[in-house]
Amino acid sequence: MDDRLKEMAEARYGQREFLSALFDLALEEQWFDLQHMIQHDMAKAIIADYSFELGRDYLNQELFYKCWEEVIDVGWTTFCAHTGLTRDKVNTNLAKLRETI
Repeated sequence: MDDRLKEMAEARYGQREFLSALFDLALEEQWFDLQHMIQHDMAKAIIADYSFELGRDYLNQELFYKCWEEVIDVGWTTFCAHTGLTRDKVNTNLAKLRETI
């Protein structure tokens, strides 16, 4: 992952208000909304800003698919560090969510 993109992802996912919203969702076991905020809303916003900063249009598709998983990983890592939940617990809950859909 490019250093600038990682810096942007860590800063965005680390915002106090965002982490507070994520924590509330976790307490309420709202894993669908939690996943959506980390993997869709914030990841797209970060990559869109990064793409624009590089002069590759807003949310360049090639860049998006290349960076998507790495940006999401920063999000989950930040979430786990903030909440104290292990990555295994997060992955288990996300797997349960996928099974019900």
